[in-house]
Amino acid sequence: MTNHPFSIRQALIVLLMSMAGSAFAISPESSDALAIMKAVDQRETEKSNKADLQMTIIDKKGRERTRTLLSQSLKFAEGTKMLMLFASPADVRNTGLLSIDYDSSAKDDDQWLFLPSLGKSTRIASSNKSGAFMGSDFSYADMTQNDIADYTYKLVEQNIQVDGEDCWLIESRPKKEKLVKETGYIKTQSWISKDKLMPLQVKAWIKKGRKLKYLKFAEIKKHNDIWIAHKLTAKTVRGKTVLSTTVLRFENLVTNAQDIQESDFTQRRLEKGL
Repeated sequence: MTNHPFSIRQALIVLLMSMAGSAFAISPESSDALAIMKAVDQRETEKSNKADLQMTIIDKKGRERTRTLLSQSLKFAEGTKMLMLFASPADVRNTGLLSIDYDSSAKDDDQWLFLPSLGKSTRIASSNKSGAFMGSDFSYADMTQNDIADYTYKLVEQNIQVDGEDCWLIESRPKKEKLVKETGYIKTQSWISKDKLMPLQVKAWIKKGRKLKYLKFAEIKKHNDIWIAHKLTAKTVRGKTVLSTTVLRFENLVTNAQDIQESDFTQRRLEKGL
């Protein structure tokens, strides 16, 4: 999967798709926001991945709901396919999301949601992609990406630290209102590690309800020379009130999994469940 501009969706993709070393050199002293984002965009990724995810959703009263799911992804000629299937608890088991993310911005990404209670998968319309995915702090739009050319970039800070790491702080804005409506985000700011060329944290301005969303990457470790954030925390905030928090934990990663085939990413497979 190519790594497009760092919005909330790109931050989530970094968690779901492992990223190898950079294939595009960029000086840590660079002040060219577009060049930096192109360097991030051209990072190499593995052909296929699968992992177990634990999703914990915390409401504003501190009540927790924990869900487990399987995520797998595969590069194909036109982009990347990703399948997510919920394993537990029982009331969400076999609920699934299939995303087909096309590299070309000329082609709309496809997504289908399967709810066992309905017995069939439903295509998610572009107008609904800003909605919350399974009650979490992530939207359906967060599961796909946009072309780097769809955004403008500005370097906010050339040297800023996050957890002791040197970063660039870069702001991105969608060029078209259509993208704002689809993603729900007016703009984002991303703290990009100069060493890893990946985000350490992200802040997004949500159009509806004047809310902010914060993402924080943690437990970043190397796995077969690949930097992986094994924990991602997302918070949705209005004013000083934290409306909800979602914590994703990434376990049992397998890169270049030989048993993953294109036939695993169809509506029929989605509806089959675990």
